[in-house]
Amino acid sequence: MKKIPLLSILSSGALVLSTSLFGSTVTTDPVGYVTFTAADSADTKFGLPMEQTAILETSAVSVASGVVATSVDASAASDAHYLQFTSGSLSGQWFQVASATATSITVAEDLESLGAASDDTFKVVPFWTLSSLFGTDFPVSSNVFAPGAQVILNDVTAVGINKAPAFNYAYHDGSSGFVAAGWFDANNAFAGTKDDTLLPPNSFITIRNVSGSEFSLVVPGAVPTVPLSITVVSDSASQNDNLVYNPYPAAIQLSLSSLTDVVDVSENVFAPTSQVIVYESFAGLNPSPTANYAYHDGSSGFVAAGWFDANNAFTGAKDTVTIPAGGAFIIRKGADTPSGYWTANLPYTL
Repeated sequence: MKKIPLLSILSSGALVLSTSLFGSTVTTDPVGYVTFTAADSADTKFGLPMEQTAILETSAVSVASGVVATSVDASAASDAHYLQFTSGSLSGQWFQVASATATSITVAEDLESLGAASDDTFKVVPFWTLSSLFGTDFPVSSNVFAPGAQVILNDVTAVGINKAPAFNYAYHDGSSGFVAAGWFDANNAFAGTKDDTLLPPNSFITIRNVSGSEFSLVVPGAVPTVPLSITVVSDSASQNDNLVYNPYPAAIQLSLSSLTDVVDVSENVFAPTSQVIVYESFAGLNPSPTANYAYHDGSSGFVAAGWFDANNAFTGAKDTVTIPAGGAFIIRKGADTPSGYWTANLPYTL
């Protein structure tokens, strides 16, 4: 599949989850939006393929441990932002800002030992939050004990397969009189306002809609212009599900996705080592994935090298299967396989 020119995506509204995407032809990073539809009585899963606009784009003067020295004022950065490298050995990887001064940004990780170096370029991007993403454009839960719609987040540190959701949030208009207007913890409405809850760019989110009608969510922002890296983790003793998504506002094809960097070769097609488990539609609550794919090296002699249906290896090559813009999926790593970073190539040209 050829890469689509970005301008054609922006102007045609093509390739975006039965929705639209457009932007302006300016010299800065292109902007646009993606619209997702959350059906009633269903869990809809998706990621955020649009970024907030970076507050800073520059290069490192030096890197010492977790401190990146800058030649421009970085004091606006905070723990509500992440630093993403755009060149160098860590290109694509991101790290939450711990603190910043006029001349430096500090993160918790030892960037120097990971390979960051002077002259590596990076940008500082605000995390999406519940309030910045949804604003007030979300079904109101007048009864905070029975929310009509929720945003459900995953615990990316949990280990195992078929993971249960970890964090549930809903939106209230303040009409109850005892919970303030804004976002609240659906499991503990009295835990205070959760408007500033961060939505990191490494896992999909779920909207559980039982409000009585479908609604649309518009995700505006900057179109990613550099690849994003997402950590993919295995466990030494058991299979582990990484709940990820296509981070771009255009479909990615399995054969062009770079997923083979983190999906291990399955020599035995009847017992795949690792799998890509995708959601192609959403019906009801707690929907099951709709398809499982694995990668084979051709060594079996009766299934060609490439991607195949893990539930029926003899249905032909699946290299051209695509994951839609923002599409949620699972990378199921085999026990005791290497962890790594999935850095998907941009599916469009800039």
